[in-house]
Amino acid sequence: MRAPLVALALGVLLVGVAHRQDRAADQKRADAAAKQNARGAALLKEGKADEAIVELEQAVEAAPASVLFQSNLAYAYDRQGRVDDAVTAYRKVIELDPKNSVARNNLANLYSKKGQYDDAVREFEDLLQLDPANATARANLESVTRNKGIDRQRQDQIGAALKAAEASPKDPRPAYDAARAYARLGDSDNAFAWLERALNLGYDRLDYLSADPDLASLRKDPRFTKLLDERRAQR
Repeated sequence: MRAPLVALALGVLLVGVAHRQDRAADQKRADAAAKQNARGAALLKEGKADEAIVELEQAVEAAPASVLFQSNLAYAYDRQGRVDDAVTAYRKVIELDPKNSVARNNLANLYSKKGQYDDAVREFEDLLQLDPANATARANLESVTRNKGIDRQRQDQIGAALKAAEASPKDPRPAYDAARAYARLGDSDNAFAWLERALNLGYDRLDYLSADPDLASLRKDPRFTKLLDERRAQR
């Protein structure tokens, strides 16, 4: 009658050993991930974002439930201009820690940067529900609400400019106004397309292009100088 008990005891012992081995392996992975996170954070402080991201991605892969590692990776993506990746990482942080105010604030800022103002407003409002005294979130919400209104106004201006250009397809002025409207919105590709169209239609105030405040964002683009040089050479 004792044989089964011995076998049972042996089975429990083996499971216990396996559990200890698993815990040891998990701890080893956790320690390695912590070191990778530390290296990533140090590299980020040194301005070596690409190298930092490699370390932080490995840390997150080893410990995907770590809020700290996910947060550092999201921040590194943001620093490197990888906005979509940063958004995904911050969403993961919030999934792991719904009350993480820093992650919600940073995610909302990224949404605002992408022009997704409704998403940004939602995140700031959720943050304020969790932390009504958060002055930074309140100020950011006010800013993004203003930006949303400005963006909507500029979209309306583009609509009006396109309508005018469609009504007078051979008139360079409406085409130029469309270029200005797109430039104010930050849509350089469409702005250049309409600016070139205006020039092809006969817009000839080339000197004003270099002074027009609505075209300030375009003047930082190499295409602007190239376009002006080509047109001046054709005079």
